[in-house]
Amino acid sequence: MLTMMKKLTLATSVSLIALTGAAMAAEATDGASEITVSASYDSAQDSNAAELFPGITDDIKLAIAKLVPSSDNAADPIIRVDIRKVALNGDTILPDSAEFNELEGVVAIETNTGEGGKSFPIKIVAVTDMNAVPEGYVGIAPSLDDFYQAMVDGFAMNVAKQYGALNDAGAKISD
Repeated sequence: MLTMMKKLTLATSVSLIALTGAAMAAEATDGASEITVSASYDSAQDSNAAELFPGITDDIKLAIAKLVPSSDNAADPIIRVDIRKVALNGDTILPDSAEFNELEGVVAIETNTGEGGKSFPIKIVAVTDMNAVPEGYVGIAPSLDDFYQAMVDGFAMNVAKQYGALNDAGAKISD
């Protein structure tokens, strides 16, 4: 019995140390020292998104900045976003109505030392039937009036979740 209690105490202590270390690491990188957003889809041969949405990079940057705290410390991570695709049902030649329902990009969270960074893709698709979300995409169900902003906000929300500024429910972890 005493041996079992010692093992349980040891396991609990190790777990608490690990959780405390993770929490301290998360606090150390609460803010981003820089956020940059670029678009490489404009170099794609069959895309007219650059003409239809010239301000989408600024809008995504602003949406991310609203969710991820900023930092004046140059040692804090940098968020770099490259928007790679804006499409309507897979077609990158968008109609004159400027409708789109797919937004894809790659996000890199870099440290000033070059160690411990991460990179990940984000794929957002807007659908009214959440059961129709393709594998690998995050579904967003916007109203017609809020379509553009829902896509931008959905992208930013997923960046913030990956960064660690939002929990799984979309609530801010810290201000």
